[in-house]
Amino acid sequence: MGHLYDSYAELAAAEEEGVAYTRTAIQLPTTSWASIAIHGGGIEAGSGELALAVGDGLMSTYVFAGIKASHNSDLHITSTAFDEPQCRALVGAADRTLSFHGYAGVAGEEETALGGLDSELAGSISAALTGQGFTVISASHEVAGAKPANICNRNRRGAGLQLELSHALRTSFFPNGEVSQAMRDSGQRTQRFYDYVEAVRSVVAIPQPVS
Repeated sequence: MGHLYDSYAELAAAEEEGVAYTRTAIQLPTTSWASIAIHGGGIEAGSGELALAVGDGLMSTYVFAGIKASHNSDLHITSTAFDEPQCRALVGAADRTLSFHGYAGVAGEEETALGGLDSELAGSISAALTGQGFTVISASHEVAGAKPANICNRNRRGAGLQLELSHALRTSFFPNGEVSQAMRDSGQRTQRFYDYVEAVRSVVAIPQPVS
């Protein structure tokens, strides 16, 4: 895939926020975890909704979402080049990062490919997801998330987890497999979506209040 923009500054100079894209940043001072989706909205449909649901009240959360009527893929900045300031600050303040993405995958195969440098977290998430009946595989080289510059690895530990969800898995999260903006914005989700969210959240310790 070719990329129009190599940085957030380039994108922001050419695209209008609120018309082409939105940014959502929710910082929770009581947690050291971050749930992010840098290709949300119409870029990799379902990833943003998942990041928000997983992080809800439990983790700091960030979503960059494409909201154009078409050609949202133009807004795709690679994970190693993604330098949007709010996201960098939120991830930089965290010890653990869950970065949700979408990829095509094999037609009909509902699976999650795990990458990133946090192998301990990968093991825990893999066990939780497979325990709920989801298929988990190791990420291929193309989506391995193994570079230190990858946004998922730019936390305080220098290691995060990248979760790449196949198209078939993401469509299973929405009624009738419909991932249009109207459907996603409606709040309608399948039980499979909630099962996935519950599995991931089960790995995260409930944050304790800061004294």
